[in-house]
Amino acid sequence: MSELGTRLQTARLEKGYSLDELQQLTKIQKRYLEAIEEGDFSKMPGEFYSRAFVKSYSEAVGLDPNKIFEEHESELPKPKRSEVQELPPRTARTRASSSSGTKKSAFSSLVPTLLAILFIGAVGFAVWLFNQDNEAAPVDPESEQAVNVDDSLPEDEENDGNNDVIENENNEEENVENNEDNNADNNGLNEPEDSDAGSELAFEGSEGNSYTYTLQADEFDVELSFSGPSWIQILDEDGEEIYQQEHADGDSESFDFSDYEEIMFNMGSTVTAELLINGEELIYESEDHHQRIIIQQDNS
Repeated sequence: MSELGTRLQTARLEKGYSLDELQQLTKIQKRYLEAIEEGDFSKMPGEFYSRAFVKSYSEAVGLDPNKIFEEHESELPKPKRSEVQELPPRTARTRASSSSGTKKSAFSSLVPTLLAILFIGAVGFAVWLFNQDNEAAPVDPESEQAVNVDDSLPEDEENDGNNDVIENENNEEENVENNEDNNADNNGLNEPEDSDAGSELAFEGSEGNSYTYTLQADEFDVELSFSGPSWIQILDEDGEEIYQQEHADGDSESFDFSDYEEIMFNMGSTVTAELLINGEELIYESEDHHQRIIIQQDNS
């Protein structure tokens, strides 16, 4: 195995990716990924693809491809001249650029004219809309007569009407107060006894690819379901391994960690793994595939 292949394989294992998972991420066939790790570029479809595949591999495992190319240039195959596209003669490029410049200048000369036409049209539309609003509808004689009749009511009738309104308002206020008292009594009878608060999962913070959550609940039930290949490792607060397995689509696991103060889930692929805490789905705070989820149980 070459030095480049060893470096890439080590980065992949640190990310917790298998070759099958890396194949899904990079869309590169598994046999080509194995050839890169072995340093056997003769299995590649071409020397150009060798460098392209190494670049995709490096980006997937979090390495800088430019740095990889610089430090391992001697191990990488160099593309042949036939694979490098030759630039057209300088005169041809000059003609093409001058032609495009002519087209741009012709279009630029039309821009002020188009803007002027749009401005005139907008002003005309605004004037028309203003005139439409100012055209008042004819007043209905019957409605005008009704207003005059209402204004001519005697003062006594107006006072009587005002007294009726005040009396009705007082009655309505009494009814509202009675209803509020009845509702308060009913609410006191219907209020159930205080029940235990449901589990609450709160995000506390992150450091690198580690994300910490606090669980305020007496129970600590965990359900895991997988929609694709995903490696997972579970550690307790002392760093002791409780569980470690690589899962496939359709797999599911459940655990009871009520007796633990802290649990760490080393997730190889959060894209294909769903994590439920006491029936509540944990929302990942990052889109990174490889994450370490730390749940700290707080029973206080």
